[in-house]
Amino acid sequence: MWKYSNSENAPGEVGKMWYGRKIILRQLEEADATTLQKWYVDREFRLVYDDYASVALDSIQKEILNAKGDIKDPKTERVVYMVLRKQDQRPIGVAGLRHIDRKNGNAEIVLGIGEKDMRLAGYGVDILIFLLDLVFYELGFEKAYLRIYENNSLGLKSAISFGFIAEGKIRKQAFVEGKYVDLWILGLLREEYEGLPIVPKWKKK
Repeated sequence: MWKYSNSENAPGEVGKMWYGRKIILRQLEEADATTLQKWYVDREFRLVYDDYASVALDSIQKEILNAKGDIKDPKTERVVYMVLRKQDQRPIGVAGLRHIDRKNGNAEIVLGIGEKDMRLAGYGVDILIFLLDLVFYELGFEKAYLRIYENNSLGLKSAISFGFIAEGKIRKQAFVEGKYVDLWILGLLREEYEGLPIVPKWKKK
């Protein structure tokens, strides 16, 4: 697994932080509630990230307390991390896994870049590769998948460009901004991930 560490070249977990090429992932803290709230009310952010119940501050604080699961714990079905920019530890987004299915060997990936000026700066690829490594090598699963609504055309295009396979859609699954939209399911198998040329190239940079 391409784990991450506090060394530029040696990956691994340090305390409750994971260090990557451009990012640091750490567990959510109570002080993150106001930052998350700012992102949750942003329309563009909501197009790509829906792993929250409410934009109310007290609800977000409860969410943080419930998001501190240990990925190694067999009872943990969801983990969420705050994403920091490595160079200055500025919070830029959130990422995690949900519906961790240890019996059937699959998990859903969720991620979102909250800071608008960071959305097209390569951080999404770094986060995605990290999460896929968690699924395939830390957990030893066979499959990772994304759920993307049809009104997130950039997200669909980016996922397919990375290597995800569109497996189907659930028609008119959600009511968003006054209309019903389809939900696409995109999957990636471990052997497919290991065959993607972007992954070793990214890790060598």
